Amino acid sequence: MSLGTLPIGAMIQIVKPTRRAKSAISPSGAQDTVELPAVAVKTKVWLEHNGRFVVGDGGLRLLLGILEHGSLLGAARQIRWSYRHAWEYLRRAEAALGMPLTRPRPGKGSSRGSALTEAGRLVIERLAEIRNKIDDAVGPLGPTAAEVAARGKRRKGTPRGAAGRPDSPRASRYRDGDWRRAR
Repeated sequence: MSLGTLPIGAMIQIVKPTRRAKSAISPSGAQDTVELPAVAVKTKVWLEHNGRFVVGDGGLRLLLGILEHGSLLGAARQIRWSYRHAWEYLRRAEAALGMPLTRPRPGKGSSRGSALTEAGRLVIERLAEIRNKIDDAVGPLGPTAAEVAARGKRRKGTPRGAAGRPDSPRASRYRDGDWRRAR
């Protein structure tokens, strides 16, 4: 049986523990200690349905922002994602889950926007529950707000339709997707 087919727990048992500071002889004959430099442990948590990605830590922040602000635009601004990225993320999550996570809130002015459906609230509860258990066990090791924000930004020099996404029929004239406000 090769290591690639073993479960992680079995592989960990194969590795022999080392002493905290293992002694080594340097070429000059002096004894040096070998230590691992300071490293950061990071975790990622996400939900999948039938093997398809639904929502991760960034999506959790997006859904919480929709709950707080009552709009996708307000949530996208809060987590520093472009409106387009937030809208596409939500659309892919709803397609993977097979049900809507938000519903439009009709009205005029500040009364309109988006509201979470019951499925959206359940996604928040489930992902937050898992994230909190991991954070309680090993400390808050998930992505920072800056790391989440970096995912929603288009890289310089990358055309809109790059990375397998089809071009939209008409590109938005406004960076944040809000057609009501001039630049």
